[in-house]
Amino acid sequence: MMRATPLIPLSAILHFVLIHLIVVSPSRAVCGSYSSFSRVAHDPLSDGPLRLPYMRPPEECRTFNSSSVESVISNITTRMKDKDLARLFENTFPNTLDTTIKWFDENLTFVVTGDIDAEWLRDSSNQFKAYLPLVGKDLALRNLTRGVINLQARYITMYPYCNAFQPPPESGLQPQCCSGDVGASISPPDDMKFVWTCGYELDSLLSFLQLSRLYYEYSKDESLFTYDDHLWFKAVEAIFEVLKEQSTSTFDSTGRVISYYNISGPNQGYMRNAGRGPPKRNIGMVGTTYRPSDDVVIFPYNIPHQAMLVVEMNGLRSLLRKIGARPDLQFLAQRRARIVESAIWKYGIVNHPDWGEVFAYEVDGYGGAVIQDDANVPSLIALPYIGFVPNTDPLYHNTRRMLLSSDGNPYFASGPVIRGIGGPHIDEAHPWPMGLISEVITGDDEKEILEILEMLKNTTSGLGLIHESVHTHNSRDYTRSWFAWANSYFSEAILYLAKEMPYLLFEDGKPFQLEDL
Repeated sequence: MMRATPLIPLSAILHFVLIHLIVVSPSRAVCGSYSSFSRVAHDPLSDGPLRLPYMRPPEECRTFNSSSVESVISNITTRMKDKDLARLFENTFPNTLDTTIKWFDENLTFVVTGDIDAEWLRDSSNQFKAYLPLVGKDLALRNLTRGVINLQARYITMYPYCNAFQPPPESGLQPQCCSGDVGASISPPDDMKFVWTCGYELDSLLSFLQLSRLYYEYSKDESLFTYDDHLWFKAVEAIFEVLKEQSTSTFDSTGRVISYYNISGPNQGYMRNAGRGPPKRNIGMVGTTYRPSDDVVIFPYNIPHQAMLVVEMNGLRSLLRKIGARPDLQFLAQRRARIVESAIWKYGIVNHPDWGEVFAYEVDGYGGAVIQDDANVPSLIALPYIGFVPNTDPLYHNTRRMLLSSDGNPYFASGPVIRGIGGPHIDEAHPWPMGLISEVITGDDEKEILEILEMLKNTTSGLGLIHESVHTHNSRDYTRSWFAWANSYFSEAILYLAKEMPYLLFEDGKPFQLEDL
């Protein structure tokens, strides 16, 4: 006689299913949202006085794993004198790979900016810069990085005036909506199935060129240029078309308004002149509508953008010469760099009554100039970092003194918690840690660099990640606990110091070298 099977309570069945999900499918039951994860401190804590938390997700929840990145983390952190600073690097250096790779295959990579589920051209480029020295020896990381550039090339070819994008159809990920802001004059009109927002930023296009150049420099991988019927070259051609259009005056010879781009939407009520932005005169520079902070410009010729354009046009020409391609684009790049650089020295410098000759932040060609800086790169403080002038240049040095003074820069704020450059994106009382990181990378005062590192450690609100902004008088008043670009930029600064000023970080004072891994 068979024994009757006992009835199992429903609660027991649900408990079994829950446990099964936790053990077998951690991505569903445990991983959750890093946006939530990043707002809470996690064990183990660092051995330093700040007891900074460990903010990497569990290994099975990370969006990409790289053995070479892990080797760098181990080499750097085990040698660092400051255990809190070591923990901050341990959290920030892999943050892009740990949390923002939403989808990739052998040719394309979709990487989000952090707590916003979209890919910014500028952010994604900068998020990967710290990993570029590794792509020559790490095939998986090389393929992932090339996929970022390939997808950027597609976006630029389709919508060269747009700055942030949805996941590609191949990913199967559903588009997330979006800012609702559209570039009404662009052709073709932007489609919110592909575009997240269409704020035209010159630095977004330049960041694509920069990432391409540096990727090739470290990898020597020419497959980048042949993918999808030479898509990369089509993107470069689209960029040159934008440069031509945006160096055109607002008014033609008959006084009619010329506009190749204007923006409209629920968040753009403050954009002047029906979304076209401020008028500009043809002086050789290339106009932009937005700053690297995603804020609208006051005047259309942003000087850090112009400086980056000069560097990247020269870099593009050099790259094309190395691969023996497109003499026509080489010529255009060389000519554009020469014209814009000449215009910077003619129109981009002002004689300030208190500070003498300094770089302006923005000009319009009519004599108008904006005196300030913004924390996001490219910035005036970051001019040596982007390769335009050395940090010993007298004009840069004078500009730097002005910008790091509350008497010279309206968006320099200071308090007991943090001091530094911010911008109107948040408000005048919230400096951005990214601005401080730029000071580290471009500075030569070792005492000042150590003071800034101490400030950065103490302004994570106990979360061990770099925020977007922090209030000068309240470390708990911050924006964005998950901002991948800021994390990558901080780790880039640590890697820079590990190579150039290792005695500031390491007990043995020996520089970090990839050959040691």
